[in-house]
Amino acid sequence: MKCEREKKEIIYWANILYQKGLITARSGNLSCRIGPNHILITRHDCYLGHLTYDDIVSVDIDGNLIAGNESAPSSEKDLHLAVYRSLPDIQTVVHSHSPCTTAFFHYFDTLDIFSFEAKFYLGNVRVIPQNTPTVTDIQPVVAALEANNITVLRYHGVVAIGKEFKEAVSLLELIEEQTKVNLITKSQAVSAGLHVQETQPILHAQRVSKTYKMLSAAHRGRLTELVNNDEQAQALGKQYGLTCTLAVKNQDTDEVMRFCYEQGRIVRDDDCDDAEFVIIGKPEVLKKVFNKEIDPFVASTQGKVKTKGDFAKMSRWYPVMVRTFKLWEEAPVE
Repeated sequence: MKCEREKKEIIYWANILYQKGLITARSGNLSCRIGPNHILITRHDCYLGHLTYDDIVSVDIDGNLIAGNESAPSSEKDLHLAVYRSLPDIQTVVHSHSPCTTAFFHYFDTLDIFSFEAKFYLGNVRVIPQNTPTVTDIQPVVAALEANNITVLRYHGVVAIGKEFKEAVSLLELIEEQTKVNLITKSQAVSAGLHVQETQPILHAQRVSKTYKMLSAAHRGRLTELVNNDEQAQALGKQYGLTCTLAVKNQDTDEVMRFCYEQGRIVRDDDCDDAEFVIIGKPEVLKKVFNKEIDPFVASTQGKVKTKGDFAKMSRWYPVMVRTFKLWEEAPVE
């Protein structure tokens, strides 16, 4: 049987989702890329909890059935294929109808995340409005997935992507856990007679109009100035003893900027890549990081950037780095 190993993996992960209650009956769909122009996707109207090999359809990147298939692919085929065309590093797409997540985002727009681990992997999850039973306005969903490997479709579940099914499914598990926690805490607050207010997205005023050439001397100089002149960053740096070297590198051009910290103060910035911690990424991803479109920590955990160094050690300085990354948005790049 062609693609037996890949089909077996789809069946395995569909059953995991079913056992965890993240899919029920005929809801949801999974796919994986098995070549530049070859996609496996679950068929339309199949029961994901009890898949067979015949429930998995082969299509090319344009959605055409590959010879030997008789079943129609999932009605969300166009969404899956758009993701694969736009994100060449992504190998799996999973769409679930996770019940607690669906319920939570029926009432609320933003999710409070109560654990550091979940925050590192989920970041700020966007909610995309849906007005049809299948996703017809695909581009906003793809744009959200470019910034974060998971996004919510209001009234229609969740989409998660990854380089393997384990990555995508783990994000679905995390958001379901966090929405459960949110629903419990909010319901308890209501029971106690407390007012539950929707957490509003933080809107950052554009305080500067100047943009910088990414990783240039002017860019790193401005970032150094912002950190060293910020009272909160300096206080946190002293409190947590931030002393290290941190570099950011463009993997396409090898351009680098490095910051040398002593007790939270940047005592030197240069273009050397010899650093204790290094963040390496494609220019389009780094641009989104500096312009606050992608959370730097989430970019690392979701594999959008590569990292070198002992980032377990870096976690000791988490409060300082959160403030540092917050300051980055005051020096947007062009």
